[in-house]
Amino acid sequence: MKPIASSSSENLRLEDTHAEGFHFSLPSNVPSIRGCLLQICPAVAQAEMIRLSAQRSLIGREPSCEITLNDNAVSRTHAAIELDDSGYYVIDLGSRNGTFVDDKILRERRRLHGGELIRLGSTILKFMSSMDEEAQYHAVVQELMTRDPLTNAFNRSYLISTLEKLLPRLQSSKQFLSVIMIDIDYFKKVNDSHGHLVGDEVLRIFSERIRRGLREDDFLCRMGGEEFVVICQRAQLKDAVRIAERIRLTVSSNPFSTQSGVLSITCSLGVATCDPSSPGTVDELLSRADDLMYLAKVTGRNRVCSELDQ
Repeated sequence: MKPIASSSSENLRLEDTHAEGFHFSLPSNVPSIRGCLLQICPAVAQAEMIRLSAQRSLIGREPSCEITLNDNAVSRTHAAIELDDSGYYVIDLGSRNGTFVDDKILRERRRLHGGELIRLGSTILKFMSSMDEEAQYHAVVQELMTRDPLTNAFNRSYLISTLEKLLPRLQSSKQFLSVIMIDIDYFKKVNDSHGHLVGDEVLRIFSERIRRGLREDDFLCRMGGEEFVVICQRAQLKDAVRIAERIRLTVSSNPFSTQSGVLSITCSLGVATCDPSSPGTVDELLSRADDLMYLAKVTGRNRVCSELDQ
């Protein structure tokens, strides 16, 4: 997918990051009160900051939009950012797939204060106020390195590096850590029957539903394909099983509304726990959870299997 493109001559590009940081400059005649947007998902090699200079900036696939997104899940004129005396607002323009702000569907004009994530199709834009833009940009670049661009879950690299840091600390903290391996049931059938765009839509909805049911210290990561892992800090096996069962019900209790209609989606989950007295390795922990998730698959799907069952 291409980076954000816009016809505005006032768009400002940030240079590539490099070992010594990045270069950033603004013309002196740009008022500091103006906000800006930065595309953070899908990840792009060159992050481009879009300075919002008009009273109303259209976002969509149409080349005539002030901010054009090369994303088939985005409507031709999808949303708009409006500026009035009180500040910036985002509004959905009757788009096919909806506009989401911080994972919540946008149903009415909403004020933007800074830091909000605006999702249109598979594209995520971050709204930033003009204060301390260099620090904000650096934070966004760091975020890009750890996030899956489709679902906004943490990526595999983040999963492995986080577990490698947490496991050695268990013995001194004497706290348990559990992981939940999750796989969407019959996901290949979704792609084969409805196409990959609908499959991507299912993955995004799936990720959003799971995140809503997690505790503050839990992390949702995407291993790849339709496979996800939740890291549950300070969770013994029985606690992690309760979290896994909540995830299973959250996914299966309500059908997914997609552009191809309503789809019933379920998942299979495997739960494994590290004892602080002998935490073992990251590979061992993930392998145990994967085996239990496979057991859930072969014994009927839409169920949770854990080391309590063994």
